[in-house]
Amino acid sequence: MKLLLVEDDVDLRQALQKLLTQWGYASQGASDQEQALDWLATEAFDLVLLDLGLPQGDGLEICRRLRQRPGHQPLVLMLTARDSTRDKVTGFEMGADDYLVKPFDPAELQARLRALLRRCHQPPSDPLTWGPLQLIPGQSTIAIGGRAHDITRKEALLLELLLRRGGQTCSKIELLNGSSDGRRDVGEETIKAHMHNLRLKLTAAGCPPDLIETVYGLGYRLNPTALP
Repeated sequence: MKLLLVEDDVDLRQALQKLLTQWGYASQGASDQEQALDWLATEAFDLVLLDLGLPQGDGLEICRRLRQRPGHQPLVLMLTARDSTRDKVTGFEMGADDYLVKPFDPAELQARLRALLRRCHQPPSDPLTWGPLQLIPGQSTIAIGGRAHDITRKEALLLELLLRRGGQTCSKIELLNGSSDGRRDVGEETIKAHMHNLRLKLTAAGCPPDLIETVYGLGYRLNPTALP
């Protein structure tokens, strides 16, 4: 496992890299946006530990640019002092897979790393389908009529949950718990943000705009009358 640690505080970066080594991870450090993007352009990392408040740029921009590029997509765990709900929602909207607020307990960080990397390296499963829409669990690429389209990992997890329910309603709590890697503190606004982005991407790929239907007061479902 190879991790990229993006953190401008030298002491904290060195302390975290020491912990990562003790936990059995290889890591590379970067102190700013330019260094981080250079490393991401030349190395294939399994996961990026990303501070948001960086000199000469913002960690959100790194995540946004990373999610826009084709090919290999590392996991992103944001480590930041920004602790508002709006900050967390923005982080997930930009493509984060998890979000941990400083200061944090090293044991919690280790547990989150294990959970994220375990999910990333699960063996391939049989594809889930809904008409011509196809998703292989654990992947962040969907196929519609044989054409591949990229979505974020969070969006893929939400879509997987909906596909597994086969048109039955999936509650907001089920969606939050099933896509959160153990997180419980963001709430329904996170689900709304990811569902909005997922709907836009599915529609742009040729699916009906009402493919994902809001069941008011309950949750979401795949609309049985709106197959792609």
